[in-house]
Amino acid sequence: MIKLTNILPESNSKVHGLHLITSLFFLALFAFPLFPFKLSNGILMVVSALTITAYLIKPFPLRKMVVKNLVFVIPFIPYLIEFFIYGLEPVVHFEFEKKIFFFTAPFIIPLFINVTGFRNYKLPLLIFSLSVCILTIYSFFGLLFENILFEHSTFQNGAFILRDSFEKISGLHPTYYSIFALTAACFLCLSSVSEKRTFRITYLLLAIILFLSVLILAVRVAFITGMVFILIWILRSHLSNLRKIVIGLSALTTLIMIFITLPSLNNRLNEFVKWNPERVDNTNTVSQRAVILNCSLQVFSDNILWGCGCRNFQKQLNTCYVSENWPQGSTQEFNPHNQYLSVGINYGIFMLLIFVGCLYLICRKIFRLNEGIYFGIAILLFFMSEAMLERQMGVYFFGLISLLLYNVNTLKKEFHGK
Repeated sequence: MIKLTNILPESNSKVHGLHLITSLFFLALFAFPLFPFKLSNGILMVVSALTITAYLIKPFPLRKMVVKNLVFVIPFIPYLIEFFIYGLEPVVHFEFEKKIFFFTAPFIIPLFINVTGFRNYKLPLLIFSLSVCILTIYSFFGLLFENILFEHSTFQNGAFILRDSFEKISGLHPTYYSIFALTAACFLCLSSVSEKRTFRITYLLLAIILFLSVLILAVRVAFITGMVFILIWILRSHLSNLRKIVIGLSALTTLIMIFITLPSLNNRLNEFVKWNPERVDNTNTVSQRAVILNCSLQVFSDNILWGCGCRNFQKQLNTCYVSENWPQGSTQEFNPHNQYLSVGINYGIFMLLIFVGCLYLICRKIFRLNEGIYFGIAILLFFMSEAMLERQMGVYFFGLISLLLYNVNTLKKEFHGK
């Protein structure tokens, strides 16, 4: 079992108590799926203050640590520059507020790890996973209480009523929830391997609940990501080739049966069949996504070298939506639903290449951890379907977990995994 006493190395230092208190606040950060943004920001500020205090008591060279973590900062420097130039404009100010995390946490979190000697990266991931489980149970009990899960109408029009009701209860968009749940389920499965029987069964049951919740909400990219996860697990397992084939075919058959029988997933995927490329259908999310993608690519190509800046970003997209006979897109101000295109539209092809390059460097390192493989792949896939870093919940998810996996010092056996 993961023990709280295994957070820090043993020490008789006078600052050990300060390190322990800082570590407890740091762990609290990973319950962010349950917290309002202001509380998460407040906890991060406390961690920052305590970490800096501990560093000033016993300083050490910072250059190597700072340089190593610039991969989290460099892609967002244009937001800082635009803020200095146009910071009085509300849109620019708002966009920069969401990116402040990347100008603070990439230095605070590695400094915390180095100052305290924090070594148990699995415990923050467990806290995150259990937080998602609590949110799941609360949200689905809410859906049951409101009789949403058993009403046929809730699964029509892309399961709009179901997904909208879930978002109102949980406070999370179904797409964001789905990536949280998928990664949390994987973390629980990986943690169960080294646990005693009771905890192993508990973790696996919670993981199954999370996987089922993702299927019910029927986020298409989550379904694809789940299939990729299964494929990765099969390929990385030490089973014989025959067993791998049997498990793979069994998993494929099960997924097909789920697709046929689960109303929400069936309805969502059938939107492809009903999609008419010749007109925009406000009741068909595939139709809407097609317009969003076309407009995003058009605006990106029109500003391919230097981008249009975050102050003009939404204006140009809205203009394109209107020209495509979809005024609803302009009214609701849909973003590109693609993190790569969001960066490209804002600041051009060169910043997009830098962003992708930094993601490569991050993933190359975190992929050395078993948890990092599933987390990194989920991020890369969901970035193609959602502009996750345009919402603070997405910033915390990507930033906290990737910074932890990127910076944590692990034993060689843990680092490479089995």
